[in-house]
Amino acid sequence: MAVQYDFYKNPSPKDSKKRVRYHARVVPYGTVDTNKLAQRIHSRCTVTPADVKAVLSSLSDVVIEELKDGNRIHIEGLGYLQITLECPPIQSTKEIRAELIRFKSVAFRSEAELRKRLRVARFERAPKNHSSGLVAGERLDALLAGYFATHDHITRIGFQTLYGFTRTTANRRLKELRETGKIDYLGAARASIYIVGKNLEVHSPGSQETTGL
Repeated sequence: MAVQYDFYKNPSPKDSKKRVRYHARVVPYGTVDTNKLAQRIHSRCTVTPADVKAVLSSLSDVVIEELKDGNRIHIEGLGYLQITLECPPIQSTKEIRAELIRFKSVAFRSEAELRKRLRVARFERAPKNHSSGLVAGERLDALLAGYFATHDHITRIGFQTLYGFTRTTANRRLKELRETGKIDYLGAARASIYIVGKNLEVHSPGSQETTGL
């Protein structure tokens, strides 16, 4: 299967007179969840899907514990994980206390072997209904319903990443979904969290509509 792509406009100020330019970006088919990964791994070895899921769950717990201890994680064949930090703007290192240092994100640096193996991937232009990287309304609803069939919430960053949207487009689409009752907003101290709304029909994980994002 080839990787589908489409072209997106490079963001530029409204008053900019620069020539419009585009860049290529992957149009994701969907998200492969833990259950699917477990089945795929099971098909390649004698380990049961339940055992694979148990290992993946434990891997997640152990990685989080190690990152909280300040360690960098190396997963052979994939790459390196480590946390990044944020703090208020300062002019001197003596101005800030440890309690003002906060977690920002998790950085991932892929391994050279991973990049080498992905360079041989095939690419093809996505169908026209993905023009400019915009997912059509009905397809967006279906993918979102599939996601909520196995997840209880999604963040703005998660929404942006899963659909391949820019930040501006993600915010606009989230606003549209809120206004139509497809999702509800839960304010959080450091992130925006969205849950399924009353006007989005979510099916059980076993149905065809829940292919995920």
